[in-house]
Amino acid sequence: MDRRQFLKWGSFITVSVATTGLAACGGSDDNPASSPTSNTPPATGTGPGTTPQAFSFAHGVASGDPKPDSVMLWTRVNGANGTETVNVTLQVSATKDFATLLVNDVHQVVPDWDYTLRTKVASLTASTTYYYRYIVNGVTSITGRTRTAPAPGTPVSQLKFAFMTCQDWSVNHWGGMAELAAMDLDFVIHMGDYIYESVGASFQTGKAEASHTALTLPNGTRLADNSVYATTLADYRYLYKTYRTDPRLQALHAAFPVISIWDDHEFSDDCWQDHQTYTITDDQTEQVSRRRSANQAWFEFMPADVSLDLGNPSFQNIQIYRQFQFGDLATLVMTDERLYRADHVIPESVAGSEIGSRYFVPKTALDAASALKQTNAGGALTPVSMLGDTQRAWWKSAMSNATTKWKLWGNEVSLLRMKVDGTASIIGSITASLLAAGGATGNTALENAVKAAVTADLTAGKANPAYPTLPWTTLGNLLVNTLGLLDQNEFDNEWAPSLNQGLPPRNLLDSFILNADMWDGYNAERNDLMAHLKGNAIGNVVALTGDIHAFFAGVVMDDHDAGTPAPVMVDLVSAGVSSNSFWSFLKQVVDFNPSFAAVRPLVYTTPISAVINTLNDTLKTNNPTTVKYADTDAQGYAVVALTPASLTCTFHKMGKLVNGAAPATATASMQSIQVLADVTPAVTVVPS
Repeated sequence: MDRRQFLKWGSFITVSVATTGLAACGGSDDNPASSPTSNTPPATGTGPGTTPQAFSFAHGVASGDPKPDSVMLWTRVNGANGTETVNVTLQVSATKDFATLLVNDVHQVVPDWDYTLRTKVASLTASTTYYYRYIVNGVTSITGRTRTAPAPGTPVSQLKFAFMTCQDWSVNHWGGMAELAAMDLDFVIHMGDYIYESVGASFQTGKAEASHTALTLPNGTRLADNSVYATTLADYRYLYKTYRTDPRLQALHAAFPVISIWDDHEFSDDCWQDHQTYTITDDQTEQVSRRRSANQAWFEFMPADVSLDLGNPSFQNIQIYRQFQFGDLATLVMTDERLYRADHVIPESVAGSEIGSRYFVPKTALDAASALKQTNAGGALTPVSMLGDTQRAWWKSAMSNATTKWKLWGNEVSLLRMKVDGTASIIGSITASLLAAGGATGNTALENAVKAAVTADLTAGKANPAYPTLPWTTLGNLLVNTLGLLDQNEFDNEWAPSLNQGLPPRNLLDSFILNADMWDGYNAERNDLMAHLKGNAIGNVVALTGDIHAFFAGVVMDDHDAGTPAPVMVDLVSAGVSSNSFWSFLKQVVDFNPSFAAVRPLVYTTPISAVINTLNDTLKTNNPTTVKYADTDAQGYAVVALTPASLTCTFHKMGKLVNGAAPATATASMQSIQVLADVTPAVTVVPS
């Protein structure tokens, strides 16, 4: 083994050092190679004393974590016997024809790491495109292309990159990946949910393209609804290997370096630390072995420049939060918002279900629970933190020390405030129904009078122990005595009981947070991070976000609950590549949970039998200072053009499946969002 190759066995990362160019007949000291320009590149064979086998690179090649002088390269050898090591040659060149090799090294792949090979190639030149390939027993992989980052401080006029998230094998299609692979990009950011640990879950009920056959986990654990979730290392490896058989995902990885972070489904849906949340008591039991298996599989299959310590017996045996710099234009900070986060502020066991804990959480109860946890911790953020104390300090330092024009935050879950005022919504719904029943729709004066009466009665009624049996005194007086539209007996015996029958549970007559698994559920820490940005005058900060299966663009405030909140940064949220939409999830809630039937109009209406999405307007109306753009029923990805003057993000919304296949043109529509540098944080929805 020569100086260009050595192994870090602790986490199995091999390292190759690029030279200024190897001679055509040159090779590593381990296995001299024949001419690298031949159409049948040199064989490397298996380890000593083994029998040649039918090897292939069935899962493609990949690169990631581009830095000015290095990049991570990845492949997996298929066809090994599961017990012996295999020698693989890695070749790197600055030209497609591999006429001159910068790297021509032999590396070992071993069964302990599922025959994956992760190589850090060092001593590269900044802002340079490289090509790479692997060879085993005369079999050559496809050629991958990667690119190093510009050196720190180097003037950069533009970066173009994509960010994506939530690629469920079992739902919809992956046509967008083929589009991305054909673009001219510097790199791709993956915000997590690269795999889905669940098979046959209720949120995976949508149709999938025919090429994505049904998944069958080697082991798995079955839930009461008959779905199965990955439990063992073999399960997680199976998912990554299956996902990587898709030729479009392979093409994407072969085309650009990908900077990846995980979210929840790489381990478990809506997880925190090593706790799962499938049932209301699940998270009371630690799942150390399962979490460690998920960590290892992610490490094995992602070309990320991180280390995994299998000698560390804890589940926190890997650190994936890290940062990148691209010349003088952008700093990219990638965070881990699962491995260190505290339990949901209102645990599922307290709420009785995920409703009231993670979804549709009464804001007053959430705020009170958060304040109590902080008080009990002496004011510390630890029990209400998503990042954890160490990572939070690191994040602040990275933001403070960034010298680039833009500070980009690879952020798994949305920072935008997404609340709904249930009282106001119910008032509006009742008022509209009364006016329609009386044939007075469009009478503004009467509408205002009825709305004021309903508001008075409902506001008082929330505190009435007899709720939802209310007298509706103010409304009755208006309709009976002031307007003379009804007699008292008719109102008391018909109208009032009908109104009471339609009232929702008391907790919905409050402002409630739609998703407390996001930053809305960790508001104290969000305020602390925003205070750091504001107090240190750190501008041009934009979060690139995933998870929620919808497109959003908006502004993050220093304190969303302040009387006059100040904008601090921007959050841009991409829909999932294929996962079922946020709107479809909420539609299921209001359709099948009787407690939420009363707020159904906030999610959708059905005039003339058509289903109309009202959630987009509900979120924008209830969060006017933050949510500026919303498409809650979408799949797709985002492409960013970044210059010193502006950031333009284009959301690509996917078309639907056509006869079980991705449409010929995957993108059905596009919407661009612009953010200007050096001004008060704001987003502009560019007219289509």
